[in-house]
Amino acid sequence: MKYVFDTSSIQQLFGCYKRARFPSLWKKFDELVASGAITSIRHVMREISHRDKGNGELEWAKAHSDLFPSFAENESLFLREIFEVPRFRHVIPTNLRDTEAAADPYLIARANVIDGMIITQERERGNRVRIPSICNHFDINCGTLDDLMALEGWSF
Repeated sequence: MKYVFDTSSIQQLFGCYKRARFPSLWKKFDELVASGAITSIRHVMREISHRDKGNGELEWAKAHSDLFPSFAENESLFLREIFEVPRFRHVIPTNLRDTEAAADPYLIARANVIDGMIITQERERGNRVRIPSICNHFDINCGTLDDLMALEGWSF
Protein backbone atom coordinates (compact mmCIF):
# COMPACT_ATOMS: atom_id res chain seq x y z
CA MET A 1 0.00 0.00 0.00
CA LYS A 2 1.18 3.54 -0.77
CA TYR A 3 0.52 6.21 1.84
CA VAL A 4 0.21 9.85 0.77
CA PHE A 5 0.99 12.07 3.77
CA ASP A 6 -0.74 15.36 4.54
CA THR A 7 1.02 18.12 6.46
CA SER A 8 -1.14 17.49 9.54
CA SER A 9 0.03 13.89 9.89
CA ILE A 10 3.69 14.71 9.40
CA GLN A 11 3.44 17.40 12.06
CA GLN A 12 1.51 15.05 14.36
CA LEU A 13 4.13 12.35 13.91
CA PHE A 14 7.02 14.69 14.68
CA GLY A 15 5.21 16.61 17.42
CA CYS A 16 3.73 13.74 19.42
CA TYR A 17 6.00 10.77 18.68
CA LYS A 18 9.54 11.92 19.39
CA ARG A 19 12.22 9.61 18.04
CA ALA A 20 13.93 9.29 21.41
CA ARG A 21 10.71 8.17 23.12
CA PHE A 22 9.22 6.03 20.32
CA PRO A 23 12.19 4.32 18.63
CA SER A 24 10.25 1.23 17.54
CA LEU A 25 7.58 3.37 15.83
CA TRP A 26 10.25 5.33 14.00
CA LYS A 27 12.05 2.15 12.97
CA LYS A 28 8.85 0.91 11.34
CA PHE A 29 8.12 4.31 9.79
CA ASP A 30 11.66 4.57 8.40
CA GLU A 31 11.23 1.09 6.88
CA LEU A 32 8.07 2.28 5.09
CA VAL A 33 9.95 5.32 3.81
CA ALA A 34 12.86 3.17 2.60
CA SER A 35 10.48 0.75 0.84
CA GLY A 36 8.85 3.59 -1.09
CA ALA A 37 5.48 3.19 0.63
CA ILE A 38 5.45 6.80 1.91
CA THR A 39 5.00 9.73 -0.43
CA SER A 40 3.51 13.20 -0.41
CA ILE A 41 3.54 16.23 -2.69
CA ARG A 42 5.61 19.37 -3.17
CA HIS A 43 2.77 21.50 -1.73
CA VAL A 44 3.06 19.65 1.60
CA MET A 45 6.80 20.40 1.69
CA ARG A 46 5.92 24.09 1.24
CA GLU A 47 3.31 23.95 3.98
CA ILE A 48 5.82 22.33 6.33
CA SER A 49 8.38 25.04 5.60
CA HIS A 50 5.81 27.77 6.27
CA ARG A 51 4.32 26.10 9.34
CA ASP A 52 7.50 24.64 10.83
CA LYS A 53 6.83 23.76 14.46
CA GLY A 54 10.50 23.16 15.25
CA ASN A 55 10.03 19.43 15.89
CA GLY A 56 12.41 18.28 13.18
CA GLU A 57 9.81 17.81 10.47
CA LEU A 58 11.33 20.45 8.19
CA GLU A 59 14.83 18.98 8.43
CA TRP A 60 13.42 15.50 7.81
CA ALA A 61 11.40 16.72 4.80
CA LYS A 62 14.46 18.41 3.30
CA ALA A 63 16.52 15.25 3.81
CA HIS A 64 13.75 13.24 2.09
CA SER A 65 12.88 15.73 -0.64
CA ASP A 66 12.30 12.88 -3.10
CA LEU A 67 9.14 12.04 -1.13
CA PHE A 68 7.69 15.41 -2.18
CA PRO A 69 7.57 15.35 -5.99
CA SER A 70 6.10 18.08 -8.15
CA PHE A 71 2.58 17.82 -9.48
CA ALA A 72 2.30 15.36 -12.37
CA GLU A 73 0.28 16.01 -15.50
CA ASN A 74 -2.02 13.02 -15.01
CA GLU A 75 -2.93 14.39 -11.58
CA SER A 76 -4.25 17.59 -13.17
CA LEU A 77 -6.92 15.58 -14.97
CA PHE A 78 -8.27 14.35 -11.65
CA LEU A 79 -8.08 17.86 -10.20
CA ARG A 80 -10.63 18.87 -12.79
CA GLU A 81 -12.96 16.11 -11.56
CA ILE A 82 -12.69 17.43 -8.00
CA PHE A 83 -13.46 20.98 -9.10
CA GLU A 84 -16.46 19.88 -11.20
CA VAL A 85 -18.28 19.07 -7.94
CA PRO A 86 -19.85 22.39 -6.83
CA ARG A 87 -19.50 21.54 -3.14
CA PHE A 88 -15.72 21.15 -3.52
CA ARG A 89 -14.99 24.31 -5.50
CA HIS A 90 -13.98 26.36 -2.47
CA VAL A 91 -10.80 24.25 -2.17
CA ILE A 92 -9.65 25.65 -5.51
CA PRO A 93 -6.59 27.81 -4.95
CA THR A 94 -6.87 31.33 -6.39
CA ASN A 95 -4.11 30.43 -8.82
CA LEU A 96 -3.52 26.75 -9.55
CA ARG A 97 0.19 27.48 -9.99
CA ASP A 98 0.39 29.40 -6.73
CA THR A 99 3.20 27.94 -4.66
CA GLU A 100 1.39 28.95 -1.48
CA ALA A 101 -1.86 27.23 -2.47
CA ALA A 102 -3.49 24.74 -0.14
CA ALA A 103 -2.25 21.22 -0.67
CA ASP A 104 -5.54 19.36 -0.23
CA PRO A 105 -6.78 19.00 -3.83
CA TYR A 106 -3.27 18.15 -5.06
CA LEU A 107 -2.86 15.56 -2.30
CA ILE A 108 -6.17 13.95 -3.24
CA ALA A 109 -5.22 13.90 -6.93
CA ARG A 110 -1.90 12.18 -6.10
CA ALA A 111 -3.62 9.54 -3.99
CA ASN A 112 -6.12 8.86 -6.75
CA VAL A 113 -3.49 8.51 -9.49
CA ILE A 114 -1.24 6.15 -7.50
CA ASP A 115 -4.15 4.32 -5.83
CA GLY A 116 -2.79 5.34 -2.44
CA MET A 117 -4.28 6.08 0.95
CA ILE A 118 -4.17 9.62 2.25
CA ILE A 119 -2.89 9.89 5.81
CA THR A 120 -4.29 13.04 7.44
CA GLN A 121 -5.37 14.11 10.88
CA GLU A 122 -8.37 15.91 9.39
CA ARG A 123 -11.78 14.48 10.19
CA GLU A 124 -15.18 15.14 8.73
CA ARG A 125 -17.02 17.87 10.61
CA GLY A 126 -20.62 18.55 9.75
CA ASN A 127 -20.99 20.11 6.32
CA ARG A 128 -17.42 21.41 6.12
CA VAL A 129 -15.56 20.03 3.15
CA ARG A 130 -12.30 18.53 4.26
CA ILE A 131 -9.96 15.90 2.84
CA PRO A 132 -12.05 12.94 4.13
CA SER A 133 -15.22 14.40 2.55
CA ILE A 134 -13.65 14.59 -0.89
CA CYS A 135 -12.01 11.18 -0.50
CA ASN A 136 -15.34 9.61 0.44
CA HIS A 137 -16.99 11.17 -2.60
CA PHE A 138 -14.38 9.70 -4.96
CA ASP A 139 -13.88 6.42 -3.05
CA ILE A 140 -10.25 7.18 -2.17
CA ASN A 141 -8.83 5.56 0.96
CA CYS A 142 -8.24 8.06 3.74
CA GLY A 143 -7.20 7.61 7.35
CA THR A 144 -5.12 8.86 10.25
CA LEU A 145 -1.74 7.87 11.63
CA ASP A 146 -3.56 5.45 13.92
CA ASP A 147 -5.23 3.87 10.89
CA LEU A 148 -1.85 3.46 9.18
CA MET A 149 -0.46 1.79 12.31
CA ALA A 150 -3.44 -0.59 12.45
CA LEU A 151 -3.23 -1.45 8.74
CA GLU A 152 0.49 -2.14 9.06
CA GLY A 153 -0.11 -4.28 12.17
CA TRP A 154 2.07 -2.13 14.38
CA SER A 155 1.77 -2.45 18.14
CA PHE A 156 3.95 -0.93 20.80
